[in-house]
Amino acid sequence: MPRMKIKELVAAAHAAAGKLPPAEASLMREVATRLDVTFAALTESMDQRMSLDAEINHLRQESVP
Repeated sequence: MPRMKIKELVAAAHAAAGKLPPAEASLMREVATRLDVTFAALTESMDQRMSLDAEINHLRQESVP
């Protein structure tokens, strides 16, 4: 299987869940949902970090005489 992006993996997991017995399907959907939410939180955190790094660098440049 080729390497998938997170959104593709989440979509594939939800699609595969329809072919599984109910208990396993529920577990697959839960794992896919948690992966999706975790990835969104990580992406937001990384964006905030980059923004704060840029702000810190800007403030450091302003404070240099």
